[in-house]
Amino acid sequence: MLTIMKNLDGSSLAMALKRLLSVSILLLSAVVCFGVPRVNAVDRVIIGNVSRTVEQLPNYAATDKGFFAQEGIHGDVVLIGSTDTLIQALIAGQINVAIVDPSAAINAVERGASLKIIGGTVPIAAYTLVGCPKYKTIKELKGTTLGVVSLVSGSTIFLREMLRKEGLELNRDYSIIQGGPTTQRLASLKNCNTSATMVLGGDLPRSRELGFPEIARLQDYVPNLQFHSLIVDSHWAETNSQLTVRYLKAMVRAMQWAHTHKEEAADLVTKRTGIPLKYTRPTVEEYLAQGIISRDGSVNREGFQQLIDLMGERLYKQRPYPAPEKYLDMSYLRRAQQELGITAGR
Repeated sequence: MLTIMKNLDGSSLAMALKRLLSVSILLLSAVVCFGVPRVNAVDRVIIGNVSRTVEQLPNYAATDKGFFAQEGIHGDVVLIGSTDTLIQALIAGQINVAIVDPSAAINAVERGASLKIIGGTVPIAAYTLVGCPKYKTIKELKGTTLGVVSLVSGSTIFLREMLRKEGLELNRDYSIIQGGPTTQRLASLKNCNTSATMVLGGDLPRSRELGFPEIARLQDYVPNLQFHSLIVDSHWAETNSQLTVRYLKAMVRAMQWAHTHKEEAADLVTKRTGIPLKYTRPTVEEYLAQGIISRDGSVNREGFQQLIDLMGERLYKQRPYPAPEKYLDMSYLRRAQQELGITAGR
């Protein structure tokens, strides 16, 4: 450019500089109006879990197997040891997605929160009630205190229903105390400080090793209940609709990967949770075989309605209880499934 300018006379040089200035102004205007294209841009999504469990397998796979990265997402996972606190963090905007049972979100919506369930990772709740060694049946729990992860979590709702079917009512026949994550609640069983607690399938081997008897299975009392769901603030999802779809695409791909890589999936769960492989291998095998881990991110609508019905008398003033659609927004998942070319299983 300098060589060319040296060969121009005064008027020509002035004309060239004027044109160069005009082009520069146009380029600057384009940058201001349209922004600089982002190269290898990554969007951050903050994901909240209660604890590290086998049920979080899709989340682990989405991160470790690169599905988030392939969708231009950096997934930051934070552990919040209480379902109630997790939902409060979601409402406050401290996290973007909560992966937990939907009961606390249903409660929050009924109090005016703008939350929506946009998908699910665990369409079947696989809980077992275990007790300290001196208790073998539900009826023996009368007059005792049971440990729960949260006073309003799904597992507590399930527990109350199991005991109700055996004739035991909360406060009249037994009490509950919030005991935190599974490891803390199992520790409380050692000296029978609490009488029993609900544990998921991934924690059963550890519970057996500690000598705690299995008192009852949820499936024998209330089968087919929707469990871990993907919960967002509806305003955040609307504002970030394409990011929401990309997030769901990564999660669905992670679920599909788990179903086709069972041994690797068990290895991944061991790596992320610290649960020995001798326990994760059979649990992951069972979860995948029985559909406890979803294949496509769909919500078990029948199981969701059952959850609403269980919450009904304590939450709603009168019948009929709401349909699941009050709390669900499957539009983002349908878009994700369409872009992936898959058909929903439920």
